[in-house]
Amino acid sequence: MVKFKKLGIILTSTAFSVSVLSPMAQASANVKEPQERVAIQVSSTETKVTKSMLIKQLNTLFSDKFNFVTEKDFSMGESHYFNDDKTIRYELNFHKTINGKDAYGSFTFKGEDLELENFYYQPINIADALYPVKYSEGEAKKVAQDFLKKLPNTANYKLREDNGYGDFGFSYSRPLSEPISYSFAYSPTHNGVLLSNEIIHIAVLANGEVTSMYRNTESTSKATFDNLEQKKNESDILSQVRESLSVDLRYMVDYNYQTGEAIAKLVYMPPTSFNGVHAINGQWQTMNGFTSQVPKAKVVEKLASQPLAPRKKDITVAEVEELAKSFLKVDSDKVKLQIDSVNERENENGETIYEVNYMYDFGNHGSGASFAVNKATGEITDYWDIRRDFAETDDKVEPISKDAALAKAIDYLKEWVPSYIHNYSKPLEDTAYDKNSKQYYFSFPRIVNGIAVVGDEISVGISADGKLNALHVNNRKIDNWPSVNKAIPADKAKAMLSEGLKLELQYAKQDGEDNHHYDLVYAPVYNGSLSNGIDATTGEWLQKIDDSKDKPAISHPTAGGELTYLLRQNVLEVKDPTNFNADTAVTKGEALKILVKSLSYGYDFGPYGRDNDTQSFNNIDKKHPLYRVVEQAVKMGILQPADQFAVDTTLTRQELAEWLVRVLNLENAAKHSDIYKLNFTDASSIDPAYSGYVALASAMGLIDGQQNKFNATEKVTYADLAVSTVRLAKAAYEQNNDRRYY
Repeated sequence: MVKFKKLGIILTSTAFSVSVLSPMAQASANVKEPQERVAIQVSSTETKVTKSMLIKQLNTLFSDKFNFVTEKDFSMGESHYFNDDKTIRYELNFHKTINGKDAYGSFTFKGEDLELENFYYQPINIADALYPVKYSEGEAKKVAQDFLKKLPNTANYKLREDNGYGDFGFSYSRPLSEPISYSFAYSPTHNGVLLSNEIIHIAVLANGEVTSMYRNTESTSKATFDNLEQKKNESDILSQVRESLSVDLRYMVDYNYQTGEAIAKLVYMPPTSFNGVHAINGQWQTMNGFTSQVPKAKVVEKLASQPLAPRKKDITVAEVEELAKSFLKVDSDKVKLQIDSVNERENENGETIYEVNYMYDFGNHGSGASFAVNKATGEITDYWDIRRDFAETDDKVEPISKDAALAKAIDYLKEWVPSYIHNYSKPLEDTAYDKNSKQYYFSFPRIVNGIAVVGDEISVGISADGKLNALHVNNRKIDNWPSVNKAIPADKAKAMLSEGLKLELQYAKQDGEDNHHYDLVYAPVYNGSLSNGIDATTGEWLQKIDDSKDKPAISHPTAGGELTYLLRQNVLEVKDPTNFNADTAVTKGEALKILVKSLSYGYDFGPYGRDNDTQSFNNIDKKHPLYRVVEQAVKMGILQPADQFAVDTTLTRQELAEWLVRVLNLENAAKHSDIYKLNFTDASSIDPAYSGYVALASAMGLIDGQQNKFNATEKVTYADLAVSTVRLAKAAYEQNNDRRYY
């Protein structure tokens, strides 16, 4: 093993991150409980791999794709290996500006064969990936498959219908000014059955360029597999699962990274006590292997019945330094603890946090990290112990029992975060001992109104000898928790889950003495997703089957393509596309909704979008259905606050021109109407207040004249608006005006 010059800790765990969806991932057999992964950096001077070798490998895989990048443009990052995989990875990056446009790429190669593990590439020009696109999804799939063939040992890989995502998300539409990208996921197979835990993701832009690839696969040369011919009938297992089906009422936290807001939803979840059913013996699959008895859900058991006093109120910087010296000390003459700094910052809840940066100095190299302390309570809210990466351990020592580890974890919580724990419960999900990291991971869920919160928990790592290895407190500030009284009956949710239940046959590898064996498992699929739930207040599936591609095309002689595109991107809402009359005049309210949705992220307009106290128009209050659209339009500069906004008045062509120009932030130029010459034969009919906007919108091709007339006061039709909206999206991309998104 090469020497390591510098250690770097990279936490990629959903167990110790702000992820809000990981608990649901346990509901599927294809998802192993995610643990943290530690990347240990290796000095490039300690390896034989050079930048030239990586560039040669890159050009072998991509032919002439990167011939515009010289060797000088490339840089080689720090090499690294992981705590659970000692294979060394090598980083190669470039960033180049050509004619004012940036292109950059990041590539990771691993092992002696320099196998490409993942990459991301941002091309210089992606205009062809906007509508109308050069490559359809079917054509892009062919590109992805051709790229897959270039990767070694992928002959048995199969395209996944579920796109490889084990968890569900809160989907939203993207701005049309962003390039269209197709994502394809492939997994290895054995006897035609997918290996659930292994996957390769490939993304292809609609201009035909492969822009990213990520793989999480391993060799199966030593693997053994259950005999497919011995599997039970799917219908028998389906009946078994339905008979044991239950639902759990939970709060779920959806963190909106765009607005920085956390929002709670009330949901019914399928049972997380089992992940699937063994296809041969019918046993239930759990985090700790298989069992013949139906696993029962655990009940809420709070860690403290009453609030406990904070560890140290209003702790000072000096006291934090003393805490760090005691908390981080090492019993070794060869290692010196160095406290580099104690900085104040504000967390997402507006609380002041001390961030302690420290390093263990070994003389010729060092290992550094940081931990967080709440200023008001003196409690440690974020910590990862890096001492175990250099401390000598006896691998033959048996780890303490799970119950003993849990007791240790609770004791540590009472010691280091006592003021939090009355709001948290003992773990509701099972816990397994991770042999790679040699520790237990416990998740203590937050409890609100007697209900566990998915996505707001305290995570604790306990080492094999009972030491505290990790501590992370999630405690989102949420003002509005949906009332339990608003939930639909549990029997109704259970019936929906039962009706939407199907099974997916998979090979799943279990942690155990033989970690090379793959068991044949039937994994439950709910309404087309390996992990899904039901919104308890609306009675709808959290993840719905995407039917946008199945929406019928809208027929129109000049704007059929644009109208269909907007419909399938959920920008245009039409109940009956087949009989839709696109030559109907569009109202200002509807036109504004289409424009704003086309250039904003979809979650801005759902029931869980950001709320605020502004009201730009007297007739558009928070109860108005277009409130969020109108306020978003004001933020984008399309509208200016006034007494009234004429929602139901039809939009004229000159008014549309003004909106289009304002979106592009060209209003100041449009105001100088005297410098423009309008060549339309009906130029005199254009209101002087709009003439600059008309001139710019026309010159930029955003809105067309009709037989050399502009017809400024004529009504805008849905067809007119669709064409202008698509053109505006491309102009917005070319202008690179990010303000329209926020």
